[in-house]
Amino acid sequence: MTTTLQTLSTGTRIATFVAVAGFVSAAWLAAGHESEKAVVNSAAAMAPRPIYVTLPSVEIVARRMAADPETALASNNAMHATNEL
Repeated sequence: MTTTLQTLSTGTRIATFVAVAGFVSAAWLAAGHESEKAVVNSAAAMAPRPIYVTLPSVEIVARRMAADPETALASNNAMHATNEL
């Protein structure tokens, strides 16, 4: 019982290996790029978005003279929360 095996030449084997390696490398790079893109998109989707608020208008009812003290405690040289720094 004799079997004949036809083997591929060395050049054909190398060319096949290079083609398969190139295909796998291209698929790997494409998957990595898409994965990074998905992470960036999901991070942007989960990030807190700015909240825009419309504040009510403020009415100025009086103006302080420059010589007047800022608080009642400042006129007595007493400590105030803003003076503690």
